[in-house]
Amino acid sequence: MSFIADKKREHEAAAEKALGNKDYAKSFFHTTKAAEFGFSLAEQSDGKVAQSYIEDANELLAIALKLKAKAAKQQPETTQKSITESSDSAEGGEKSQWELKNKPSEKLDDVAGLDDVKQELREKVIEPFLHPEIYERFKVNIGGGILMYGPPGNGKTFVAKAIAGELDAAFFNVNASQIKNKYVGETEKNLQRLFDEARKHPKSVLFLDEVDHLLGKRGNKKVGVVTQFLSLTDGLVKNTNCLLVLAATNKPWSLDEAVIRPGRLGTHIYVGPPDAIAREAIIAYNMRDVPMTKDLSFNEIAARSEAYSGADIAELCDRAKRFALARQLSHGNEESISMDDFIAAKEKVKPSVTQASLKEYESWRDAKSSSDKADENDDD
Repeated sequence: MSFIADKKREHEAAAEKALGNKDYAKSFFHTTKAAEFGFSLAEQSDGKVAQSYIEDANELLAIALKLKAKAAKQQPETTQKSITESSDSAEGGEKSQWELKNKPSEKLDDVAGLDDVKQELREKVIEPFLHPEIYERFKVNIGGGILMYGPPGNGKTFVAKAIAGELDAAFFNVNASQIKNKYVGETEKNLQRLFDEARKHPKSVLFLDEVDHLLGKRGNKKVGVVTQFLSLTDGLVKNTNCLLVLAATNKPWSLDEAVIRPGRLGTHIYVGPPDAIAREAIIAYNMRDVPMTKDLSFNEIAARSEAYSGADIAELCDRAKRFALARQLSHGNEESISMDDFIAAKEKVKPSVTQASLKEYESWRDAKSSSDKADENDDD
């Protein structure tokens, strides 16, 4: 689901950039694509959250219609051609299922808030990967994969990019459902191909998002996929400076126990909702370089958005932007985003994370911690 939300935001950002350049045809295309991903998010959600996604997608479609009309006036003879070319260009960008992305430029300092998480990542991931010889000198065990878990929409994908940026490593961003869905019956082969591609580079970060769709508890089900993953990650603990496997899940309790033991995805890092300081930083990041009124207070918005996830806050900012954008499209006058736009947006965007779900993550974390300590005592 986080993959779909990321794609939605990518198209919204592209639409905003195109609108700034007065390329209405391109902005129309990306706004329409954002609406499509919005409807996909609604299909995967329930209740008020699903309804919110539907309303948002319908608003995007309304804006797209206005953009289409402006594009027609701008270039009547070539509007359809421009829209088609934009579509071909965007779709053509995905040349392969696991196309290697450019090395990310993000760093951990670019991650808003999450100070405890960033410190843990520096100690357990970044430094061991960059300086394995020092850890070897002190006989400190390193290696293995990293599992990031927590409620959806709190920056696990961005954190993964930042890790790759810190390591100056090639980055493979793969949604686990892509591996299963695209090649029915050949999931094991797809995993092998993915790891082979990642290992072609001197340094690679392989990020498996929504990994619970791929490596759930075996029980009486087919065990081939989990077995293949265990085989491919065998020896990661010895692999100190080549391949780093990161995984993310919203349902850590559904993963097969063999997958999350030491040597595989043995380091578990909880990524929870942002605190007030982090929320303010996320708002500032999403509102950079856009016209705002003087009364707009990031601090006040952050205080009013307690319990919102990072994705919820990004959606809140997008909604506020679109209120101002719609006014400008309707009246033609230059508009700025105001506090009233955020108040109206908050009526539409509600927190997606419940207190009950947060307690579920905390219970799993505590249970795993107790289990790990018991295992250590047994080893002693």
